[in-house]
Amino acid sequence: MSPATLSLLLLLFALPPAAGAETMSRDLGEEVVRLPVTLPDGSRHALTVTVFHPDEAGPHPLALLSHGRATSAAARADPPRQRMETAARYLVRKGFIVLVPTRAGYGADAGGADPEDSGPCRRKDYPASLRAAVAQILAALDYGRRLPDVDGRALLIGQSVGGIATVAAAAENPPGVVTAINFAGGAGGDPDSHPGVPCSPAQLQQLYAEFGSRGRVPMLWVYTRNDRFFGQEYSQAWARVYRAAGAPLDYRLLPAFGDNGHLLFSQGADIWMPLLEDYLRGLGFARPGLAGRPSPSGYAALDDGERVPYLSRADRLGGYGRFLSSPLPRAFAISPSGRWGYAYGGDAIDRALDFCHNGNSSPCSLYAVDRDVVWPDGADGR
Repeated sequence: MSPATLSLLLLLFALPPAAGAETMSRDLGEEVVRLPVTLPDGSRHALTVTVFHPDEAGPHPLALLSHGRATSAAARADPPRQRMETAARYLVRKGFIVLVPTRAGYGADAGGADPEDSGPCRRKDYPASLRAAVAQILAALDYGRRLPDVDGRALLIGQSVGGIATVAAAAENPPGVVTAINFAGGAGGDPDSHPGVPCSPAQLQQLYAEFGSRGRVPMLWVYTRNDRFFGQEYSQAWARVYRAAGAPLDYRLLPAFGDNGHLLFSQGADIWMPLLEDYLRGLGFARPGLAGRPSPSGYAALDDGERVPYLSRADRLGGYGRFLSSPLPRAFAISPSGRWGYAYGGDAIDRALDFCHNGNSSPCSLYAVDRDVVWPDGADGR
């Protein structure tokens, strides 16, 4: 069967989400599709793909996010479906349709075969595991590029194992991919048993050189100085051999982040979002994606918890009370369903909205940010 025929079949046989699927974020146009995919080893899987849509008419560029890999099977089962909502929310604001595949062996599929198992530390087979990941990334990408409101442009983004898989997928030079972005990409890391030193590092370095010899898609790599999975000497060496092999690369080694810089993508959006904003603007994606801070509304005094709409008295005292005692920056979001979310620290606005939307079919709005109530005066909140 030709690749074109296989791609068409993947599109035609996309399945709707199963009955009883969990609640999704309506404000992001979230939906779930199931794509049949055959991996290089001949095994067949139904790939779960979360799709987020901007609310305005297209056409839109496409972004595909690839998740990392937990060290245990139990951890790979949680969450049952990858959403990567904070990154997706940013990209939807920039006008992208966003795809988040949950690859075989993860989420609800974690109890079965694990096609990305690369073997024990001393006998790693990274190429086989990456072939499985790349096949799924490219299948989801092909599905997304055939959506009627996609303009033909696409970008790939991956973190950790999803990062090296993104590098491997970019080395296939898939049509329409404008750039690919690797956050802390690598494999075989374990911050507990061998912090900073991946298994079979020579094999990894050879792989990055091979990817660089084939890849012609411009890439951005983002690493930190205190990555406890892949120490900076490894990411620097990988960047050198990748670039020396002829591939275009913008490598960024950022300062230490928290106790483990490997977590920058999941916990440091306030750092990487502005970086990505500048990078994507240079490639023609000029629409802003950073969340704007609403202006104070004067609806109520910040510490007047009784005025917070929708919430029960217990949640006003508990949830909103915890928000008031949290450090800046901070944000609190509410929903007509009574659900709420708050966050403090980097990217508090997006994370508060994410927490509020989680398992909630009603829209969420910001009530307070930092020291200001931003809920609009006169809003229907009673």
